[in-house]
Parts: sequence; structure tokens; C-alpha cells
Amino acid sequence: MIAVYSLRDVISDGKEDKVKSLLSSFRCSLDRDAERYLKEKAIEHDIRGISRTYLAVDEGETPEDDTVVGYFTVAVKCLSVKENHNISAEIADKMNIDRGTAQAYLLGQLAKADGTGKGFGKEMMDRAVDIFIEANRALGCRVIRLDCKDRLVGYYGECGFVPVGKTKDGILNQMIRILA
Repeated sequence: MIAVYSLRDVISDGKEDKVKSLLSSFRCSLDRDAERYLKEKAIEHDIRGISRTYLAVDEGETPEDDTVVGYFTVAVKCLSVKENHNISAEIADKMNIDRGTAQAYLLGQLAKADGTGKGFGKEMMDRAVDIFIEANRALGCRVIRLDCKDRLVGYYGECGFVPVGKTKDGILNQMIRILA
């Protein structure tokens, strides 16, 4: 059975060795950076309040048999919007751009483990969007932002995101999705 847990809740159980062991079970050969993030930075970012990570865990017969089969990270990060942006007027209006900045939630990471089935990434995306919807109800921000490699633009497009430009370094694509 697969369950989704907040890393913060897992950490609060006070068993740091168990947490690190659980995180070390994650393998993602398609995105080694995502694997490295989970194993090396996720705990620190969660403790410092930079982001929150949610783990999709395939629960074994005992807790020692549990494996992370996917995860996503959420945060808050403003989106800089240039004056000469190519965002449609309809979307720009919904972004509530103020002096070149739009408030946004950030989907910082989304990764699934080697061997997970087709559609599992979209299931995790739906979970992340549910968290953003709850945050929207409490805080009012309605822009979800993510930065992705060229090969993922189509995938995120299928999830309702639209490209709005490149990151400052020109390496990643910035994409957004507007919550209703």
C-alpha cells in the first residue's frame, strides 16, 4: 500500500536514523539531482522552513521494509515577471502582478522512483495541487510555479501548466498554473 507522509511529521517522530534510512531507499536514475536533493537537502530545508517535502511510501510488512517511491516539495517563491513578458493578458491578470512580481507557490521537486508505474507522477501532482488549493483557501495566492528542463515542458503542459519564460540563467523553463 502506498501512503503519503509529510517529511516534517516523519522527522518529528525523532528517529533520525530511520528517516535517513527511509530516504536512502529512493532511486531515480532519470533525475539524479532529484534523488540527491531528497537524500541531502530535504531534511534541512524542512527543518529550516524553506520548503515542505511529501513522501509517497510503499509500506512493507515492517517499517524497515518501507520504500520511498516518489516525493514532491512545495514552498512559496515569488515569480519575477518582465515588462515585455509573453504571458497572455488573461493569465497575467489572474497572476495579480505587482511591480513586476507575482506571488506564487512553488512546486520545487516532483520525482518518482525507478520502476513506478505510468501515471504515478500525475497522482503525486494531484496531491501537490490539493495542498496548494488548501493554501489558496487560507492565504489567497493562486499561482503555482515550477521550473523544469526542456524535456518536461510537454508533461507539465498536460498537467495544466503554461510556459512563461526561462529562469535567469536560461537553463530551465518557468511554468505556471492558475488555481480557480
